[in-house]
Amino acid sequence: MDNLRNNFDSVPQYEADKKVHHLNLNESQIAPGCILTSNLERTKVIADTFDKAEYLGQHREYITYTGEKHGVPMSVMSCGNGCMPMEIAVEELRHIKCYNIIKVGTCSAIDPSIKPGTLIVPTGACRCEGATLEYLNLQYPAVADLDGFWALKEAAKEVGVTVKDGIVRTHDALFLESRFAHDGVAERIKPWQELGVIATDNEVATMYTVGSILQMKTGAVLVAVDNLATGEAIDFDTEYDKLIAQAIEVGTLALSKLIRG
Repeated sequence: MDNLRNNFDSVPQYEADKKVHHLNLNESQIAPGCILTSNLERTKVIADTFDKAEYLGQHREYITYTGEKHGVPMSVMSCGNGCMPMEIAVEELRHIKCYNIIKVGTCSAIDPSIKPGTLIVPTGACRCEGATLEYLNLQYPAVADLDGFWALKEAAKEVGVTVKDGIVRTHDALFLESRFAHDGVAERIKPWQELGVIATDNEVATMYTVGSILQMKTGAVLVAVDNLATGEAIDFDTEYDKLIAQAIEVGTLALSKLIRG
């Protein structure tokens, strides 16, 4: 894993104790696999499901716990919203030899047939964000790592949860495509609906693209908390915690499969 087939290998920015600059972690503090989540508060929620977990601190938007679940060492880290902090997380996790990543998060469905509360496992993502354009042009796809994708599908089956797979659209402007958006959402999502895109999110394309060129194993499981096509949404007071718990169980079980190899 240390020798890439391409020239995208970045230079680590090490601080004291050989900790990488943004994550403030070194190789001894991270597991071979990590759950990433954009929501900082969700990091502890995920860590609390581990059999054991040690809080390693927070640096910027990156909160990290390392411990054990499903019989393997495992970490969980927040990465904040958007594609640049995701890109930093993927690059620096590789620098400290964490090569397996599963994202657990949320998304907005745009396929009218998808009910809010559905768990989505993206097969690929439209690269409608800016971070990966700094790496390469749009001819390079953002596709799920096959091992990560099938680990998630198998984990969902074992947990007893039905998941929907398909293409999502990763974009940078939350207030243009979300339940908080300005007017005109229907018109903005229509071209993507016609192409069969099922949901929108804010990080998956970057994780898939950067992870792929760095030869890492990646995957994502997302709770569709609403549907921008129908206007429906989950009841956040009564449904959210249960749905996130399902996504966490699927994501951590899948990550354990990747770590075992």
